[in-house]
Amino acid sequence: MPHKSRMLDRNRLGALGIALAVVLFFAINILSGALLKSTRLDLTADKLFTLSTGTKQVLSTMEEPVDLRLYYSSRLDELGPYFSAHAQRIEELLGEYQRLSGGRLQLERLDPQPFSPEEDLAVAEGLEGLPLSGDGTQAYFGISGRNSTDDIEVIGYLAPERANFLEYDLTRLVHDLANPDKPVVAVLGDLPLMGTQFNQFQPWHVLDAMYQFFDVRFLGGKQEKIDDDVEVLMLAQPHNIDPATLYAIDQFVMRGGRVLAFIDPLAEVMAAGGGMNPMANPEGDAIKALEPLLTAWGITIPSGKVIGDRTAAQRVSAQVGGRQVVVDYLPWLSLDATHLNADDVITGDIRLVNLNSAGSIQAREAATSALEPLVVSSKLSMAIDTEKIRTAPDPARLIAEFAPSGEPFVLAARVTGAAKSAFPGGPPDGVTSDAEHLAEATAPLNLVVIADADLLADATWVRQQDLLGQQIVIPMANNGDFAINALDNLAGSEGLISLRGRGLIDRPFEVVRAMEQEAEYKYRAKEQELLARIEETEAKIRSLKEEEQKSGVILTGAQQEEIENFRGEMIKLRQELRAVQRSLHEDVESLSTWIKALNIWAVPILIALLAAGLAWFQRIRATRAAQSAA
Repeated sequence: MPHKSRMLDRNRLGALGIALAVVLFFAINILSGALLKSTRLDLTADKLFTLSTGTKQVLSTMEEPVDLRLYYSSRLDELGPYFSAHAQRIEELLGEYQRLSGGRLQLERLDPQPFSPEEDLAVAEGLEGLPLSGDGTQAYFGISGRNSTDDIEVIGYLAPERANFLEYDLTRLVHDLANPDKPVVAVLGDLPLMGTQFNQFQPWHVLDAMYQFFDVRFLGGKQEKIDDDVEVLMLAQPHNIDPATLYAIDQFVMRGGRVLAFIDPLAEVMAAGGGMNPMANPEGDAIKALEPLLTAWGITIPSGKVIGDRTAAQRVSAQVGGRQVVVDYLPWLSLDATHLNADDVITGDIRLVNLNSAGSIQAREAATSALEPLVVSSKLSMAIDTEKIRTAPDPARLIAEFAPSGEPFVLAARVTGAAKSAFPGGPPDGVTSDAEHLAEATAPLNLVVIADADLLADATWVRQQDLLGQQIVIPMANNGDFAINALDNLAGSEGLISLRGRGLIDRPFEVVRAMEQEAEYKYRAKEQELLARIEETEAKIRSLKEEEQKSGVILTGAQQEEIENFRGEMIKLRQELRAVQRSLHEDVESLSTWIKALNIWAVPILIALLAAGLAWFQRIRATRAAQSAA
């Protein structure tokens, strides 16, 4: 009887303990929801839920009051948490913005129902409607802002697909309203930033970003002087520069002007679509056009050479041996943080930059300027003649001929220090100038030179996605951030630099990528050798057949036997080629099989083992309890 009483007390205590645990669980959740509402544990790789120093700086230094209107149609909740969860995050983030702004930022929340005044206001402020049904009913999910001078900035649609860029989008909007005066950036060159006939003359997305942060001016034709209010001159692959314009650029730099230069030995986008200037020669040479300035600045960009990098090569689809395969294309590079200067504010927060057929930048002997690398290749890289890739490039042959230099190449750099004019004797012949000639720079050089122009083209770094009738732009790389960071830094404004470069949607499978590259460079040379031998054998057979047709004389038995031998050799070579091509994928397929098995069986096996372990533990515990009671 005492044993039963003890068992009953133990059961009651157990039930009471469970009840108290449930009560404690709910109490902790309620208290944490009330007291720790603004507390977050951010475990994302890019700290997407942690406000950056750039946002805090923008909000704490606001001089202009800013009023925001967040439009969210409650009917979007009917589509599930896809929109509602994103809207909740935006509200929480804007609440934090309000707190950090010290009251200078105010937020109004509106629910634009169909045919309501709120919907009329949303349409008037430029928000983009989302079609919900066939009867024309639309919902709205966007934000507008206004400052004290009635400047308006709008994000027409707060796309959940851009959730990784939410903080950047919101902070940029607030920054633009709080700082209505924008630095002046002058653009000079033939790069088709305004689009071409191939894309219906749609401006590149990097130009949209430039308009958001800068007062952009395009310079065309002959320039006798760069205006004094220009803070940064952007040289965008200028193929044609007359002596007067060249002298104007030189004197702008001598006066302390800052330059961002995109100078490419092979601008693929120019050859494909023509330049901004219809009279420009797409096949022109920007390096040759700017050579006097490059010499004065103490740098050189080898003409006719682009850089291929084994560790950073992008994967492309190509014909190899009559088969469509995915292969590394050495001149197209995806350069991650290991290739970027982490100590420079321009590249410190950037994760990935894509370059297409980029050249290299080198310091000249006895140069008085200093070259600080911003983007570099790995040691497994080499210079490739542009003629090999200008028309019908062969990615597999480039791999077979790959011979790394053992030294990294500088692909983008900051140039600083003392410099003298490219025109030491004054203006060139035929050029007159009212300004005083400067033979030396009045301030140290402050230039950023990038040996690639294709990085600005949309196809190199963004992807467009259609959702509910809206075109959403999703960055695949930080090319736009890189260019805007450089302009921002040269213009002396760095408030948003720490915000850029976070949250890219594409994350490579690094182990699989390394295995693919190892197989690629192990077998491609052998593959090319076999393809060459097969082609040679086929040529011999064709030659004998053509000789028979031309002469009309039937081939001798020895010649027939020779053809059969050639055919046998070709079959053997093709079998060997297939074995090599299979080897390219065996390791990756083996890894894929192991990963699938792990995903399918690992968790069930782990749960089964855990259950068995718990059952064994309970059994031992019950046995011991029975023994102690006896």
